[in-house]
Amino acid sequence: MTRAHLMVTAAALAILSPIAGVAEDHDAPLYVSVDCMKSRAPDYVQLEIETWLPMHQQLVNEGKRVSWALYQVTYGDRSRCDYYTVTTFLGAKHLSGQEDYGRVLAEVQPRANADRVFARTLAARERVSTELWLRIDRTEIRPHRHVIVNRMYAEDPIAYERMESDVFKAGHEALMKGGYRAGWAIYSLVAPIGSSIPYNYGTVDFVNDLGPVPMAEAMMAGNPDRDLDAMHELLELREHILSETWSLVAATVAAD
Repeated sequence: MTRAHLMVTAAALAILSPIAGVAEDHDAPLYVSVDCMKSRAPDYVQLEIETWLPMHQQLVNEGKRVSWALYQVTYGDRSRCDYYTVTTFLGAKHLSGQEDYGRVLAEVQPRANADRVFARTLAARERVSTELWLRIDRTEIRPHRHVIVNRMYAEDPIAYERMESDVFKAGHEALMKGGYRAGWAIYSLVAPIGSSIPYNYGTVDFVNDLGPVPMAEAMMAGNPDRDLDAMHELLELREHILSETWSLVAATVAAD
């Protein structure tokens, strides 16, 4: 089976996770749209917070999305993307990407000139690419300041997902009990896919501090009946392609 076919299989198995504090229907698949942004102007972050955050909050209040957040790349290659926006949706019905932002802007800032706002946005940043992910599994996700985003390639999606959910999830829960983690989640890539995409899964560690964590001890605490060396060998089920650290800049709040 080709890598592209494996990616399609992985995407069909999955589900993705919102920011802490957001209510969700646990029976509905949760999609995450991740936009790679390259800033072009010193007021880019101010634009997102003052203009776009209220618009996304309005869409959350209308039930058209679950959450929206802006992250800055703290440790990683910023030549292509120095910021990411992360938007979550319950189910597929709001994934068309055809939202009427002119209407939403008029709702939240009636005196704003839409043409000027959109022109300023285009001048302030370039949306380089968009990825769509689907959540597979997660722990509780608490308020956090940073996320460590890990991109993975798994040749055997079923075995890899079982490893993460049945073994490594318990280790992350042990880290949460010790105060080292604010949450953890695993995602499957839905789009884009193909032989040029080197990863088909992602995991995210939600944290408040960026120091080292006692992973081996946490794995043993979470899996007291398992051998540590055997658990370490399970890591061969995936290739760890890349890790980046993003810092949370701004986010919507859960709808009432």
